[in-house]
Amino acid sequence: MLNEPIVIAEEGFQSAWIKVLQLLQEKGWEFNNLVVQIKNPTLLDMDLHHRVFEFSQKVEIQNPKQVAYTIFPQKLYENSENADQLYLKYNRKGGFYERVKTQWGTYFRRMTNYKGEKSVQNQLRNIILAINERKKVWHAAYTIIIQKPGSETIMPLGGPCLNYIALQLEKKRKLRIGLLAVYRNHEFLKRAYGNYWGLCNLLRFVAKETNAEIAPITCISSHAYVDSKKTELIELMREI
Repeated sequence: MLNEPIVIAEEGFQSAWIKVLQLLQEKGWEFNNLVVQIKNPTLLDMDLHHRVFEFSQKVEIQNPKQVAYTIFPQKLYENSENADQLYLKYNRKGGFYERVKTQWGTYFRRMTNYKGEKSVQNQLRNIILAINERKKVWHAAYTIIIQKPGSETIMPLGGPCLNYIALQLEKKRKLRIGLLAVYRNHEFLKRAYGNYWGLCNLLRFVAKETNAEIAPITCISSHAYVDSKKTELIELMREI
């Protein structure tokens, strides 16, 4: 099962997700070392999007919005005057986070309210400020940590599956920002579609806040799998 890397490059996250599902079906619903590139993170087929929402309701799993919002709360951002108001609305007492938190928290909470040994860091804000203030474009200087040292790094299930995010910068005529995400464990029925969508929205946010163009997203899944409702998923794949 410790296979050679499997590389998929697609224009949008939806076609990438479908391609991975097809490969998972061919390979017994599980493999390692998956590398997916989403060339255009702004693409979204709304008809397919609605179909996936309907499917999630049919098989009684979290819908894509619920999953995506653990990474980036898009509507909350749209209803905020600026990024700082978004962070405040999300993290304040009685705020959005307290309504959506899971057992260990959410990815966006870790990005914007990471509790270290001595202080709480808004990693996302720090990175955006650094990009905007620095004259030099650093290509590989901006990393967001999700997991905390200790028990979360040895949990089979129940903790963060997204390990970290790296923002990738380049400048020719204009600044471009891409994103690299690494997952230790990646479930493609219940999570991956919403994960990809959330990462696309996160990158769009960072690009807007830094006045940058959007570059591709690369997502590495150490372990990719589907462990339930395979018959229903095969039926969906035939329909779409």
